[in-house]
Amino acid sequence: MQATQQQTGSYLKDLTRRARTWLMLSAATSSIACILFILQLCALAALVDNLTFKGQPLDTSVTDCIIILALSVSSFIFQWLADMTGKEGGLHISASVQRDALIHLTKAGPAGCAKQPAGQLITTMTEAAEALEPYFSQYIPRAVMMVVLPIVILGIVFHFDIWSFVILACTGPLIPFFMVLVGYSAQSIMDRQWTQLVLMGSSFLDSLRGLMTLRLNGQTTNSITRLERQTEAHRHATFSVMRVAFLTSATLEFFASLSVAMVAVIFGSRLLAGTADFRSAFIVLVLAPEYFIPLRNFSSSYHARQNAMAAAKQLQTLFTLPEYAVARQSASEPVSSAAPVTMLKLNDISASYEKALILKQISAEIRKGQLTAVSGESGSGKTTLLYTLMGFLPLRSGSVAAYDAGGAQHPLTEENIAWVPQRPLMAFGSIADNLRLGAPEATDDDLKNATRQAGIFDFIMTLPEGFNTQAGERGARLSGGQIRRLSLARALLRNPDILCLDEPTANLDPDTADTIIEMLKSCAKTRIVLVATHDQKLISAAQQVLHINENGSLSALTEKAVA
Repeated sequence: MQATQQQTGSYLKDLTRRARTWLMLSAATSSIACILFILQLCALAALVDNLTFKGQPLDTSVTDCIIILALSVSSFIFQWLADMTGKEGGLHISASVQRDALIHLTKAGPAGCAKQPAGQLITTMTEAAEALEPYFSQYIPRAVMMVVLPIVILGIVFHFDIWSFVILACTGPLIPFFMVLVGYSAQSIMDRQWTQLVLMGSSFLDSLRGLMTLRLNGQTTNSITRLERQTEAHRHATFSVMRVAFLTSATLEFFASLSVAMVAVIFGSRLLAGTADFRSAFIVLVLAPEYFIPLRNFSSSYHARQNAMAAAKQLQTLFTLPEYAVARQSASEPVSSAAPVTMLKLNDISASYEKALILKQISAEIRKGQLTAVSGESGSGKTTLLYTLMGFLPLRSGSVAAYDAGGAQHPLTEENIAWVPQRPLMAFGSIADNLRLGAPEATDDDLKNATRQAGIFDFIMTLPEGFNTQAGERGARLSGGQIRRLSLARALLRNPDILCLDEPTANLDPDTADTIIEMLKSCAKTRIVLVATHDQKLISAAQQVLHINENGSLSALTEKAVA
């Protein structure tokens, strides 16, 4: 869902409140710097007038020179403080937005993010969040100064010359007016640029992931050509933005130059006629260009606002992802001392994605000591059932209860349940690093025990560096079966009471699949093991089978005696 202009503006206002203190400090110090700069110019004009027309000796002007130098240094220091505080405020907001986006993606979970391209999420999390920083560190402080400094200068000019005041007061507002007119067309160009950037990032990531498939199908050249077209489209969009920026600057310079020229011509003619004094003319002519400096600075940062508006739209789209993940509490006592869960009871559970009901009133008891398989056609709801147990998807109705051997009910926590997806993630790093993703405090002995249970320990020991061997990007140096067993070992490393697996034998050769099945049967002796699968051999090996119909209801529940 694309956010409207008004919603985006409200979102940016809400973000401003997060760094209100930093931004107020930036505006305050910048205002002080400008006032000191104006006082410096007035002091300089008085010094020149005294030396040139009033015959003041140079050796008596030392104090005035020191005052001018002090004002100049003070103005520089306060402006530096303004830039630093504005930068800090922008970085604070950018970091907080990235943190909020990560939290929201965690709440959305795998189910909520399933339809969102990974490349778009990455681009939004990085580029869009970072694009907000110039808006708060540059645009907002300069927008404040565009109001403060011209008013102060107009007040001083009004004191010295009414005609110059009228000229500046009439020409000054024309600049923001024309900037707004140009800005409306620039915003649509900026939105198009962000769309091109998102498409390019998504396509590039997809090409990297599917490089092998593209090469096998002879589509590498076509993929490169498509990326070139997207890069060229983004380049054209970027140059369109730059053309608008140059047009805005040209508009500003035209009116600023015209205004200053009018003031200079009128004052020059009045000086020649003897109806104006040099000091007033010098002060006004020095202040006239400074009157347009905050407008010029605002113009140079106006594209930051347009960029932030386009980025905020992307961020709002990310924040509209549904929050499917269920918050799970941590165990109130260590897992080692808590009574293990030995039975899961599903009581008429129903689950859905948005409005589409996937599971319908599923009831079953899943016990420790028996391998339980969930079968059914693709799309019937097998993975959805695991998602509800893992907390990735909330229940529409019904309940899931966990009991220990004594019949006492326990909450499902993050500690007592583990998950092995159909396509396990192997991060870039060593085998040990990947295993410790679920248990960072695990010792070397814990790694050895878990890999022995998963039947992968002997293979790891044959590697030159053992557990320190690099797995490669997404496990590129490992086979599919090795990745599955490592992911199983990673889950077992947490010593969970409940182990859920999604298609653990899919796309594996028969020997590797048989090895995985034996591992699962062994694991089921000491914990609850629930497997969603199409593999008939795995279904035959299970002691309990839950068959789900195409409409999401439980059609059959068969049980076999445990050997």
